[in-house]
Amino acid sequence: MYFAFFLVLGAAAYGLIVTTSAPAVSMDGQSYASGDPVTLGERGYTVASIDSGGEGELTWTDESGELTATLENGSEVPVTDVRWENQTDRYESTFEDGGQIPFNDSQYGVSINGSAPSMTLTSVNDTNVSESFAPGDSLTYRTNETTVTEIGESDATVVWGGPYAVDVNNESVSNPTNATLVEVRNYGDLASADPALYNETTRIEGTLYVTLREDNTNVPVEEYFGPKERHRIAENGTLNYNGNVTTVTSITNESVDLAWNGTVTQPVELVEGENFTAGVGSAETTYFPVFPDDSSVQIFETADRYEEYSEQRAEKSDYEDRRLGLWGIVDITVIAAIILLMAAYLPVRG
Repeated sequence: MYFAFFLVLGAAAYGLIVTTSAPAVSMDGQSYASGDPVTLGERGYTVASIDSGGEGELTWTDESGELTATLENGSEVPVTDVRWENQTDRYESTFEDGGQIPFNDSQYGVSINGSAPSMTLTSVNDTNVSESFAPGDSLTYRTNETTVTEIGESDATVVWGGPYAVDVNNESVSNPTNATLVEVRNYGDLASADPALYNETTRIEGTLYVTLREDNTNVPVEEYFGPKERHRIAENGTLNYNGNVTTVTSITNESVDLAWNGTVTQPVELVEGENFTAGVGSAETTYFPVFPDDSSVQIFETADRYEEYSEQRAEKSDYEDRRLGLWGIVDITVIAAIILLMAAYLPVRG
């Protein structure tokens, strides 16, 4: 009798579990997919990503955001990254659209596509032979390894030269406020490229020399090639870095920190049901996201719709609690039925 009671009770609980479905959170409103634009508080955003599990991200473009860079003490900065007046170790050339330049041991025509932007070099001897370059690409021009730094509507600029080493002026100073960008030279390469010199350098008592072919005279490298270029920068001063007028915000024994204003993509994290602030100025408002599926998101003002959302979440939570309770009944009745069944087969004494 008790066995049947527990069996019926467990079956009833299991039947309720399999025949009822969980209430879903369903909010009326526009849905956005990844890549869609959305305006919140008079500011335009883009749905940057939607992840499974109720998370995603919005982004907006800040035209006056702060960008930063750090130059580590002892590191090397490419010549393409820095510029100042009367700079001597930076060389550049401009290629005009429709012109010709020496390239790959031949003459090549220059074609500029300012909207791409890109530059195409085409052999004048065989128009089927061509190479295209974008800003940041490298090419060999008059034996120099150059970098394409800029492509305009009708011309392209290439730059070459050695890098600069970052040298913080920290001798006997615990809190330095100055640093120097020092030209980095490969004297072996310079000697090899100069027909008046032997191809190798020689170090004598700590000083590096080159040797003249004419009379085998040794000359200190900085005397022969001239002193290295040095450019001093100071804390709170400025430096033209990657085409931006930057402020030297801090100099320490380890690094030089730079900052400048520019266009920055700002992220806004989205988590199901969690409030976030969006908008600009007096239109700034609190919102919350709802993810109806793994590929879309809805965004509502908290003041208008969060109560409705909370009620639906509460109904769903109550259902889950009841469902867990029913599973508990199933588990208990099964265990009780097994115990009763085992007890029925126990031997009777006396």
